[in-house]
Amino acid sequence: MYEGEYRREAARHNSRGDRPSRVQGRPDRAALWAVFMAIAATIVAAASAQAQAGAGGTPTTGECQDVSFGDRSLKLGDCGDDVKTLNWVMKSKSYAEGVGLDEEFGDPTDGAVREFQGRAGLNPSGVVNGNTRAELKGSMKRQTASWYGPGFWGNEAACGKELKRKTVGVAHKKLPCGTKVVFSKGGHWVRTKVIDRGPFVKGRKWDLTQAAAEGLGMEHTEGVRSAVIEK
Repeated sequence: MYEGEYRREAARHNSRGDRPSRVQGRPDRAALWAVFMAIAATIVAAASAQAQAGAGGTPTTGECQDVSFGDRSLKLGDCGDDVKTLNWVMKSKSYAEGVGLDEEFGDPTDGAVREFQGRAGLNPSGVVNGNTRAELKGSMKRQTASWYGPGFWGNEAACGKELKRKTVGVAHKKLPCGTKVVFSKGGHWVRTKVIDRGPFVKGRKWDLTQAAAEGLGMEHTEGVRSAVIEK
């Protein structure tokens, strides 16, 4: 039907009081309305993601995020490599029963975080923000660590693992092989395990592999923070 015929037909219906639907009469308007609604939905979704962004600007989506501990605030329901670091630190606490060592911020982690916050004099919100991270780091033992690597690659460590350039591990005099340890220095965090024996120099508690030391930004023998998971 060409435009002239359509207008005459519409006029005939109007004369009977049977007015055509504006949407039916203008399909282009229906399409425009659909586009408008899609744009509005996109804007709302973007605003929601922005509101949920963590301290470092990374949205909290429920999907696992490949970010470092400290890049965002964490709370119940979050997932990612940073949550795994948090779980390791919390697991070192005597009261953190049920906390796993995975990437999930579940109810046990939430309870342990709130307990820690209460003991530290913080608001027990369960949200791990900058203040809580600083208190967590401060609760870890400060000890002297050295590092080793060149000249040892290709050798077998005391716990049976072959040392390689990229091996992330740590030596300790007494802790059982496989003991999990979290280290922190500056804004860097490293999760690792005991794979060797040492150091055999007075005053040094740990001897990190070169890869582990690089993860902490270590260049010399210096102080680090450590949390040992003994259970």
